[in-house]
Amino acid sequence: MSESRRKLRQLQEITSSFTSTCDWENGSMAYVNSGTGSDRSDYGSTTSQPYKSIKYAVSQREPCQTIYIMEGLYKNTYFGQSYNHQNTISSMNGVSDLIITNYENDQPVIMFDGPGAFVGGSTSSPTTNVAISGFEIIGPNYDIAYEDAAANRLTDRSYYKGRGVAIWAGHHIHISDLIVHGCPGSGIRVNKGDYVTITNCHVYDNTWWSPRAESAIVLAVSEPADEQTGTKMYLTNNIVHDNVNKIPYYNPNYAWDYSPIGGLDCASYPDCETGLVSGCPWQCRYGKASQDYIIDGSGVYVTRNSDTYTNGWMELTGNTCYKNGINGLVVHRTHRCTVRQNTIYDNGVIPRLDRPEDVIEDWHVGASGKSRQPYSGLTLNNAEDVKLWSNVVAARYDDDYAFVQEVDSGEAAAVIAGGNNKACRGVVDINPTNFVQTVENLSICIPEAPSSPPSPAPKYVEVFCGDECHLIQWPYDMGPSYMPGSDGDVEQICADLCDERDCRAYSTQYDYRKNDGSRWCFFYKETAEPSPVSCASDPFNVGGCTYLTKEGRFFIRPEDRIQYNVLDIDPSS
Repeated sequence: MSESRRKLRQLQEITSSFTSTCDWENGSMAYVNSGTGSDRSDYGSTTSQPYKSIKYAVSQREPCQTIYIMEGLYKNTYFGQSYNHQNTISSMNGVSDLIITNYENDQPVIMFDGPGAFVGGSTSSPTTNVAISGFEIIGPNYDIAYEDAAANRLTDRSYYKGRGVAIWAGHHIHISDLIVHGCPGSGIRVNKGDYVTITNCHVYDNTWWSPRAESAIVLAVSEPADEQTGTKMYLTNNIVHDNVNKIPYYNPNYAWDYSPIGGLDCASYPDCETGLVSGCPWQCRYGKASQDYIIDGSGVYVTRNSDTYTNGWMELTGNTCYKNGINGLVVHRTHRCTVRQNTIYDNGVIPRLDRPEDVIEDWHVGASGKSRQPYSGLTLNNAEDVKLWSNVVAARYDDDYAFVQEVDSGEAAAVIAGGNNKACRGVVDINPTNFVQTVENLSICIPEAPSSPPSPAPKYVEVFCGDECHLIQWPYDMGPSYMPGSDGDVEQICADLCDERDCRAYSTQYDYRKNDGSRWCFFYKETAEPSPVSCASDPFNVGGCTYLTKEGRFFIRPEDRIQYNVLDIDPSS
């Protein structure tokens, strides 16, 4: 069986609950390759003539089709040209009966700098019977500085609030095996959904710069698609970490005297109308320009479903949540949830003012007006009919809550079933009390750290180039030369210089001028494209693109290696 067919069989299992009558195994297939494809109506049906963009492929979709995304780097239209455009990788408005997945074992990378990667769906044009899997999605977080995000808090620009996957209405949606990171807003969220599964995803470094009080993985204001009462919503086996709100919440729709929290009569505080901090309670400044604290942003978060999701259960199982902003996992104003076998530890990254941070970061100034709440574990907030089984939680501090129930008034509804839950650090407030056991062994709740930390992803990767390591048709600058040993690590010196220049790649070559063993640095420009265009793909294996070198080596940024399909030289050619 081919890899494509094997993947299709797996996806058939995923889509077995879909309401469509698709025969996925015999349905049509389309292919996308950012390097070799073309967005033409006569392309897309074969790997040799694929489409170029995911957006075009989705726009040309056929019912019951599988779109395979091949190795490559995919960016939204207008990428890098605006802080406030509306271009996504693909709109999901009205998309139905479609699978979008990676081709065979390829690892496509998607980068966006606008509203997000896969975004859409509405009440009138819902997203239905759709599966999305097998990509890495990267937002612009790593290129945004705190001072820029803070200055744009009130502007509503798309660059500062984009999401990885955001479905605003739909049903029978399966999202799996994604790596989603660097998104200013949520990594993955579905609003107004039913029969939604988000599973086996790695979601990290999101929610940093959006002022929308985002969390990493979210199900919100869900709506039932039928009358079934069983479990229909699944958040399972996801790894969710380092998702932190670094910008205070702002909602331009809030009137000056409105607050959704605290129950205060904000109209009785005149200073609130003028936007003053002094004289206006913190509850009345929530979501306003004057908010100078952060109390939002968690890992796995189901919210505001109790009024809208009138039948059906949700299951939150097997997720690992750590180093997120407030809690690891929250059931907020949501009924009928099974929460089991989740591992939650060291959340609560937002500072508590009574607990000085060892390292002060620039964004902490936006959290300096008030402490976060003393929760950093698993929270049930106005949640009823909850089952709580075999979760292990270590709060950040001994006096943070590891397990807690919150309710607006009165007594919290008892957890209806549960047991074998363990709190390794932190306070426990769960009814009934015997459902959670306090233990002193942290290793029960915190996975064993590796013997050495993982190496960071390299800025540049080496490509084997034989004795033709100079890309003569790539615009370049000649830099200085250095003597290995006495001057240091020449490759590292050239890499550092490349970081400071107009540079996407560099090579080191024997310096014939000095003829003493020195190595030259050559820098290949980021702002200019290879010419002729034939040298823009697999240049080391295309005639006329390279030049002879002695003792040469070639290094390129990973994303540019993908974009220009820079492969090792074929020694047989």
